[in-house]
Parts: sequence; C-alpha cells; structure tokens
Amino acid sequence: MAGGQNRNILIVEDDTGFRRTLAEQLRLYEEFDVEEAGTGAAALAGAEKNNYNAILLDVGLPDMDGRDVCRLLRRKGVHAPVIMLIALDGDADTVLGLD
Repeated sequence: MAGGQNRNILIVEDDTGFRRTLAEQLRLYEEFDVEEAGTGAAALAGAEKNNYNAILLDVGLPDMDGRDVCRLLRRKGVHAPVIMLIALDGDADTVLGLD
C-alpha cells in the first residue's frame, strides 16, 4: 500500500480453525494487518482501541448474535465495511443480515 500504511482487518469468528485460516490467507498479502476475535465482546473491545479498515463478522457467535455486534459497532461510530459470514440460507436470514 502507498506510504507503507497497512490495512487493519478484524476477523470475528468463533471457529478457531476457520478464523486462523482466514487470517493466515490475508497475512499472505503484506498490506494487511489482521486481528482476531472469537466473541462479540472481544470484537467490541477491539473496536474501542483500534480503527479497522474492514471487519469480517460471523453471525453465529457464542456470546451474542453477530448482527447485534454490527449494530453496536455502528452505534459506537465504527464506519468500516462489515462483511457478514452467514452459514444460514433462508430468505429471512438474508434479510436480517442485510438489515
């Protein structure tokens, strides 16, 4: 990236293996700094300390729904793009995720 500034990405996923695989793949590109969180609470705490350029957010977290995490992040003023990781396939699930 121009100027040597890396993009800071947060991956929020409770499946440790999947989260680490995603992080590993992104770290292959030297332009990304990747942080990981396994719970919604950890994601919210990280957002208070860091400015993220993008957030990959699982809907099915052990402590709260990822959609609620997204809402709370927005209320805290986080404007980074959020990519929702949704394993559900119903139309209602899609609509809720986009909301």
